[in-house]
Amino acid sequence: MGKWWFKPAKFLYSFGLSLMWPPLCLYYVVKSVQRGKYRGSYPFRMGLREPSFPQGGHRVWIHALSVGETLSVVPFVKALHRCLPQASIFFSSSTETGHEMALKHLGPWVNKFFFMPHDFSWLVKRYVSLVHPRVFVLVETDLWPNLPLALQRQGTCTVLLNGRLSHHSFQSLARWKSFWKPIYGSFQWIFAQSEMDRARFESLGGRKGRVQARGNLKFDAAFEKISSAEISRLRTEAGIDPHRPVWIAGSTHGGEEGILLDTHARLTRTFPDLLLILAPRQIHRSPQLARMAQEQGFRVALRSKGEDARGKHVFILDTLGELRKFYALAQGAFIGGSLVPFGGHNPLEATAQLIPAFWGPHLFNFREIEEELLQAECGFVAASGKELEGHLKVFFKGQENQKEFAEKAVSFWSRHGGASEEIARFIYEECFLSEPSRWA
Repeated sequence: MGKWWFKPAKFLYSFGLSLMWPPLCLYYVVKSVQRGKYRGSYPFRMGLREPSFPQGGHRVWIHALSVGETLSVVPFVKALHRCLPQASIFFSSSTETGHEMALKHLGPWVNKFFFMPHDFSWLVKRYVSLVHPRVFVLVETDLWPNLPLALQRQGTCTVLLNGRLSHHSFQSLARWKSFWKPIYGSFQWIFAQSEMDRARFESLGGRKGRVQARGNLKFDAAFEKISSAEISRLRTEAGIDPHRPVWIAGSTHGGEEGILLDTHARLTRTFPDLLLILAPRQIHRSPQLARMAQEQGFRVALRSKGEDARGKHVFILDTLGELRKFYALAQGAFIGGSLVPFGGHNPLEATAQLIPAFWGPHLFNFREIEEELLQAECGFVAASGKELEGHLKVFFKGQENQKEFAEKAVSFWSRHGGASEEIARFIYEECFLSEPSRWA
């Protein structure tokens, strides 16, 4: 299929999406009435309400899908603000949890927070007109056809930041390469996480020379050492003594917690005072997890209820945005979503606190990071609960092992980071100091 069919295909896409407006709106209304879900976001996402934006000056529109993308882009937003202190930065999210995280972590540097509209052609054109950005930055994912093309028509400098394509996503997109080529080609710059990602974006239509592998922003976002004062405060609130052995399982999924609780039961035979901090990916599952732990004879505390870990075996961290800090209270961390074929979560947040990270055989969402951590001996694969138990015992049994690991982690982090500052400076020079004709 050639380019001649792109406009008809795009028309059919937009027409079909518009037909979905009534049932989608009805779905949102029902969910908001039943559970209060989407109540704050759907009027904006469906075009029933629209935000107002400050007028005048240079404008930057940054979009992050949800929590993970929002947290990864925090150092970049700060760096861009240092380059352009007078510019207006507008930040959009697709989910309400992402919106909450953006408000919490980016308040001082962003002029306006709002919800990204759905990709209805008439609606994205309206938002592009309202925001009228000189630069648009899409973080990692949430790419839909109409928005980048509308931005291109307005002459906006469009940037895909921290781009990543898994093997599965690349194969799916490659089947429709002719359709996606004009869309990826509409970006003036694509900053990929790795050389493999760079090659994949170029294959899908990214402009030659405009797709660059500048590093992974997640290194910058993860490397945030928690202050001793903050650690002390958390220990006091959670009732976790500094001398108590602790391991943490972060962003866990169904099918994993049973294995982790069994592992904890075996470990407590050797370390009777051992505490497991269990942080489920979906915090609404915490009552279910509490019951599972209690059925094994564990005494359980829930963070959301203000309970502490004194005299407890399992502490369930069922609050948003605190996992990174609680890593600093542990001597070892299991990375969830990796014992089941989900793809895992970012292991960098754990190693940034100079503790070893362990994960199962399914960390395929972070293959390059996995390889680097394994080579640096800062992370370890545990294909089963028994293997995880063995790894943890090594670190719990000796201060020397923990000290040696911390030295390796310090060395690892000294070699990484800085992509946020570098890319922010590059965007400032290319999209603000250069003539718009250079973007074409």
